[in-house]
Amino acid sequence: MMKRMALNPMKRTHTALAVLGCLLVSSLSASALAEDVWRKPVVKQGVVGAAAGAAVGALSDRSSVGKGAVTGAAVGVGTGLMTQSRFLRDKPLLRNAAQGAVIGTGASYVTGKSKVKGAAVGAGGGAGYHYVKKYLDKR
Repeated sequence: MMKRMALNPMKRTHTALAVLGCLLVSSLSASALAEDVWRKPVVKQGVVGAAAGAAVGALSDRSSVGKGAVTGAAVGVGTGLMTQSRFLRDKPLLRNAAQGAVIGTGASYVTGKSKVKGAAVGAGGGAGYHYVKKYLDKR
């Protein structure tokens, strides 16, 4: 039997505000200035990270929606900057491992777990992603 998860009223309010914020940001994409801004991977990954962080914050009993959204946005911007980095462009293994470490650290921060373990698991996941992608590209 599935247990129903009940959110307290504050989390419901924060979740609704996060969803409305995401809708507001997505509606801004119609203007000409926003088109230039949305082309940048930093902005795209920041918004996606904020939405994912807000969802984790809403579902987690250890965090708030706001903390999740801010952390997710920071992680998204960090990974977006790594995507655009000229230094990391020709080092895909290092880039994927570093992006995984940033994502793991952010997820650990939101859920209240060990940040070092999160970074290590994330870096391993990023390196694994690199090798699986490399293997599949050869096929």
